[in-house]
Amino acid sequence: MIRKVLAPVFFLILLSGHVGSPGVIFEGLLGPYRVLANINPPDVVPGTATVTVIIPEHPESINLEARPVYWSAGLKGTPKADPLFPVPGELGKYEGELWFMEGGASSVQLIMTVGGETFEAIIPVMAVPTAQKDMPFELGLVLALLGILLVVLMVTIVASAMSDSISEPGVQRTAKSQKKKQLGIIAGTLVMLLILWGGKSWWDAESNQYRNYLFEPLSGISTFESGPDGDFLHLSIEPLKSTQGRVTRKISFIVPDHGKLMHMFLIRKGDLDVFAHLHPERLDTLNFRVKLPPLPSGDYHVFADITRYTGFAETIVSELNIPESANFRLATNETVILNRDDTYTFSNPVSNKVVTLDGDIMICGKPGIKTDLPGGYSAVWETETGKFEAGKLYNLDFALFDQEGEPALLEPYLGMMGHAVVLKHDGTVYIHLHPTGNYSMGSQQMLLDRFTSGKIGFTDIPQSQSFQDSIDQVVAFLDALPDVERDSLLMGNMVHYNWQNPEHEEHSMVSFPYAFPEKGDYRIWIQVKIGGKIVNGAFDVEVE
Repeated sequence: MIRKVLAPVFFLILLSGHVGSPGVIFEGLLGPYRVLANINPPDVVPGTATVTVIIPEHPESINLEARPVYWSAGLKGTPKADPLFPVPGELGKYEGELWFMEGGASSVQLIMTVGGETFEAIIPVMAVPTAQKDMPFELGLVLALLGILLVVLMVTIVASAMSDSISEPGVQRTAKSQKKKQLGIIAGTLVMLLILWGGKSWWDAESNQYRNYLFEPLSGISTFESGPDGDFLHLSIEPLKSTQGRVTRKISFIVPDHGKLMHMFLIRKGDLDVFAHLHPERLDTLNFRVKLPPLPSGDYHVFADITRYTGFAETIVSELNIPESANFRLATNETVILNRDDTYTFSNPVSNKVVTLDGDIMICGKPGIKTDLPGGYSAVWETETGKFEAGKLYNLDFALFDQEGEPALLEPYLGMMGHAVVLKHDGTVYIHLHPTGNYSMGSQQMLLDRFTSGKIGFTDIPQSQSFQDSIDQVVAFLDALPDVERDSLLMGNMVHYNWQNPEHEEHSMVSFPYAFPEKGDYRIWIQVKIGGKIVNGAFDVEVE
């Protein structure tokens, strides 16, 4: 029996961050088969995660299993896998549930056996408690009534034990026995009250302990700094929350992705008409700084994605106010030299959004939603109806065209053939997507390396300062490489579906698998690289 573990070969790969979108979506290979997996982790730990796997080729006579694997426990410390069962009436679709017993950096291992061969894949899942459930009123009422009944019964038993039960049969109750019964009622009531008080104290202690155990995302403070060399954003991360949990949650243990320690997105609030993708430099453990493009004044959402040595990925959320004085650079068209990988764009306000299908635009026989991109390029979102449902898994397919309307020649941008950011208008949902899904591939490789090493526990953690210094050297090395060499190194053996796909020979396609977590209005920005330039475009969608 052959066992194969399939994953990218280089660990410095772009992470995914999320806010309000806890589901993990994976598109890749399980052996020779393309799979699309959707994992919804529990919001209460211990709790169950739901796993859905779609295999378009739907091979026959397969055995598909899944199990949670923690970074600290490794493959050997993981319980037996649970089976995933075929969904009746949906060929190639499998579903199942997994128990996550504790929080932390973890993953789901998919195991498929077909034709005498076993294939495996590791999908990172951040299993952390994010909610504390309230007991349903009806259940609470039933339990309260049962509790009252038990208390009355117990008091009755104690009172009878001190009076009637020790009387001879047929002997009439005396004043003395009646007094004993009253004392029994008092004693039984006091004992039950003490038991109830002790139970409540225990319950409150457990509740407080769990509340302290709840995951608290890192928070930061973004400030605008202006000087003779330009405008900058300074991000300062809250030091107390940065040490919550294990030592490896310290910011000094973050690892780079595509040569970047942090991927930051700025989106102007309200109209969402300004978008920037930046990569701050580390000043020290808790402080990062990046040069700002000529952005107009206003209040901005700030989302900063990081991933850690343990494979734990998360998003730091903050806000930035760009004052009116910054509009001077914008008005004078002053040239601002940015990092080669930083980009920004302006688009129509969401208040003026137009979401209509153009029947004259047909991509693979389907109408599309078209938007113009800078430089004369254009993008068409291929969709049959333009309508989407919350919780349903989709492939968001985009066709890219050059100035002549011919398929655009796409180039890798930070080791990916495309990037996308999804934001709900009110800012409660944010996700950074890639053609391979919304999981952190940097996390995936860190977990695979850990499992391969056979190490367990937290006893072999490197020194934070030496680890930070070595990572800074890696960042400097990658940043010095030419684009072509760096992108070739970062892409490794990743497979991007719908790019150079025989089904789309007449189009340059980039596709992002995603399931919108809730209904509402969303804006989607796509990012591709054409002719050596990063090109951005915005689409609007209403999710039902």
